[in-house]
Amino acid sequence: MKSGEFQNLGLYLKEKRLGAGLTQTELSQSLKVHVQFVSNWERGLCAPPSHCFHHLIDVLALSRDQVVVAMVSDSKRSIEAKVFKKKKKAKAG
Repeated sequence: MKSGEFQNLGLYLKEKRLGAGLTQTELSQSLKVHVQFVSNWERGLCAPPSHCFHHLIDVLALSRDQVVVAMVSDSKRSIEAKVFKKKKKAKAG
């Protein structure tokens, strides 16, 4: 996956974690995952695995709708980048 592909989701998770007064270490311990996973999510490098979402929603009081909006926005941006990149290559060729 490309760097920052889940940027909106990552920013949302970080905002909610900080709002809950938790460190990355505390959240990772609660989820029983390595702290580096939490860091990667917040930097938008990857999304949390599906089995973590229910716990994240509960612990961070996430809005399910906001999670979906962030993920759709990230997917849209990723798709647009790929489409426009292909168009630029086609025009250059």
